[in-house]
Amino acid sequence: MKNVFVAAVLSVSFVAFSAEPELKPAQEEAKGKSDEALEESLKGLNEKCGTKIAAVKTDYENFKEADWSGTAFYSWCPTAIDAVTAMCADRPAYKKALGKKLTGISCLFAGVKPKDKKDGSNEYTLRNMSFEKGVFTFRIEKDESNISDNAKATFEKALN
Repeated sequence: MKNVFVAAVLSVSFVAFSAEPELKPAQEEAKGKSDEALEESLKGLNEKCGTKIAAVKTDYENFKEADWSGTAFYSWCPTAIDAVTAMCADRPAYKKALGKKLTGISCLFAGVKPKDKKDGSNEYTLRNMSFEKGVFTFRIEKDESNISDNAKATFEKALN
């Protein structure tokens, strides 16, 4: 009886951790557009920075079409990645550091930190970017600005 219980618990655990969230049609479309845009940026990053990142972690189940209507939402994350790629191409010391330390990228629609009334043009975007434990995380929101410059600033701050 113990063996049956253990097998059942393991089966349920495997299903719980291996299943991807079910996406709505608009989320599937968003994923397709984003994945296509990310592919080229990620390839350039790996070539220029010497990283070996296979995929960008995203949470398309949190994508809300109404929030992003009329925007090129799929360009936010590649813009940040391309900025990092440019750092590697133009700044050898950062290329060396990023090649060793950058192990993952997450571009997420959930968990965006709120805008503050005192925010200037960059503070809001910077607050939603981080580089911790080898992972660059960008929490994406349509009102963010200067994505390229802020991605570079995030890495400069974290690496110095």
